[in-house]
Amino acid sequence: MTPFVIYAGVILALPFIFSHPKTTVVLLDNNRSSNGVIVTTEGGSTSLDTPYTQTFLTTPDAKPEAVSRVDATEIRKKYAQTLDALPQPPVTLLFYFEEGSVQLTSESKSQTAALIDLIKTRQPCFVDIIGHTDTEGEAKANYDLALKRAQMVKSFLDEQKVEMKDVSVVSYGESDPLIPTEDGVAEPRNRRVEVTVR
Repeated sequence: MTPFVIYAGVILALPFIFSHPKTTVVLLDNNRSSNGVIVTTEGGSTSLDTPYTQTFLTTPDAKPEAVSRVDATEIRKKYAQTLDALPQPPVTLLFYFEEGSVQLTSESKSQTAALIDLIKTRQPCFVDIIGHTDTEGEAKANYDLALKRAQMVKSFLDEQKVEMKDVSVVSYGESDPLIPTEDGVAEPRNRRVEVTVR
């Protein structure tokens, strides 16, 4: 039986889908509220929208078989090598800043150790650093401030000498607020840097 594993919207087939008489398609838990896939053949389609449900494919022109539940522990045991080879999902941490500055809030300062630990467990990794501001002030000035915030985080990581395969540093300024507001609103949750480690 060929495993056909679906994880967080990514499908992994081992080996080619119709090289064996029956192929199993399993939807794993991606730890998010939305998770699902439509399995389609020439004969029809069926939906998997609950973690640890499965269907079977026999031939390209036959409709996928009825959906059934599968035991998570059994899947983990049976396909451990395949599951261990899947990339870890990205993790995003938010760091908040004092108004109009590149100074982290005291609460965000206490999160820096968690960021270093995360990067060390995934070395070498890709890190995306995106700076943001609230809508108070001019858009161009906010773009520049958000970039300085992102660059400050990058400098901090460089000082820690953690191994990163690649780092991107960008500014979204006030254009992508976490909390949508009118122009000219000082919203603390929008004064942030998002760091995604993958």
